[in-house]
Amino acid sequence: MRLHIIIEELCNIETGDFNQAIADLTQAIWLNINDADTYFNRGFAYHVIGEYDHAIADYTRAIRLNPNLTVAFISRGEVHIERGEYDQAIADFEAALRIDPADSTARENLEYTRQRKRG
Repeated sequence: MRLHIIIEELCNIETGDFNQAIADLTQAIWLNINDADTYFNRGFAYHVIGEYDHAIADYTRAIRLNPNLTVAFISRGEVHIERGEYDQAIADFEAALRIDPADSTARENLEYTRQRKRG
């Protein structure tokens, strides 16, 4: 059952059916509430459709479950940029760089956010 849900959720994300992906990922979470990747993927789907509060909640849950999930810090930071929350975005990109100092996406996003914050 779990493998079927994973395949289905990834297909729905790839085809752009994010609402169905969210439904599938929610079902997967019910089966395993401790899977950081599933929370991250659902957060991504929420992010794409502009449900920023839900996206931040899922990215945060993914980080709590896997504090080394760099992509969750980066993605949550990107939501904060979209909301104009530059200090929170900077904190997330800096956290990502503490985990992986060579992460170019985190570094570029950090510089971009610092520039936006300065005006």
